[in-house]
Amino acid sequence: MRLKVRILITTLFLSLFGLVMIYSASSYSAKVNMGDEFYYVKKQALAFAAGLAAMFAATKIKTEFLKKIRWIIYSVAMVLLLILFIPGVGSTSYGATRWIDLKVITFQPSEIAKFALVMLLAGEFSERPPISFKYAIIPALSGIAMCVAVMMEPNMSITMCIGLTMLTMLFLGGMRGRYFIFASSVAAAGVPALIFAEPYRIRRLLAFINPWDSPLEEGYQLIQSYYALGSGGLFGVGLFASRQKYLFLPFAESDFIFSVIGEELGLFGSVLVLGVFFVLIVSGIMVAMRAEDRYNSLLAAGITTVIAVQTLINIAVVSGSIPPTGLPLPYISAGGSSLIVFMFASGLLINIAGRQAKFGPPSTQTRK
Repeated sequence: MRLKVRILITTLFLSLFGLVMIYSASSYSAKVNMGDEFYYVKKQALAFAAGLAAMFAATKIKTEFLKKIRWIIYSVAMVLLLILFIPGVGSTSYGATRWIDLKVITFQPSEIAKFALVMLLAGEFSERPPISFKYAIIPALSGIAMCVAVMMEPNMSITMCIGLTMLTMLFLGGMRGRYFIFASSVAAAGVPALIFAEPYRIRRLLAFINPWDSPLEEGYQLIQSYYALGSGGLFGVGLFASRQKYLFLPFAESDFIFSVIGEELGLFGSVLVLGVFFVLIVSGIMVAMRAEDRYNSLLAAGITTVIAVQTLINIAVVSGSIPPTGLPLPYISAGGSSLIVFMFASGLLINIAGRQAKFGPPSTQTRK
């Protein structure tokens, strides 16, 4: 099967499957809280329609144009992140200011920011590989500035996603080993510093170590996720038959939707969903390897990294492998801005897949 078709099919499958699971996970809470069991599904369906348009547009856009305007794209993303803190613009929920409320629609600038940074780094490293400090410093500082802006919301999960993506692109861009080890060490040291900077993150860490120490507070969500995954067994309790969705599992339609998947479809169903993600990610890697030039190769690699990192973090959180943090499962979790942006990213992968190099790997020639 051609790479373009494979990416299209996996993207549509995950997005449409997400609509089904969002209805299953949210129908009861939406009816109780909103008076409409289809409330979240309707919003996601509208986002899916917009995502289809965005994906189609991404397949037609000239990636060279994205390269030319990379600093404009990055600057717009940074402005969107910063205007969150203008009174009346940013919408605050559960102590975090992550959404811009336009009354008709709300969206998360951080969803755009991840891919804006990928476009910037791909452009910079295609022209000047980060083999020396002078070529790495400006792109690295740009990524750090974006991480700081996202942490101000606060949103540690997206910050980790951006940070890991930046490190991956530094490595793929050609950063020398000793510089990469230094950058990775600094980033690794920053994680515990961020955790211990806020008391609520320390409480989350302690709840991760032993959630039963606070079963009605910080450990509650993780315990409910365990119950959902554990009760699913091999084959699940059946589609739409989740018990945890009856207001036991918080954010069942968004950050913890994989827990409902595990409960309803069991281990086999969960592995099947992860298998589709695996096919999409491997396809993205193949697109990067076969791209016609260095920029498109790095762009495809960066997009694939974001998809892979965010998927792994989400699965690790709901399975209790890392401390709880809010991060949607790409394509599946409820969240219009996330779905639209990820479908646009899939469109770019399809675009690049249609322009593969005829002979050999992508060109490594750079402008001096």
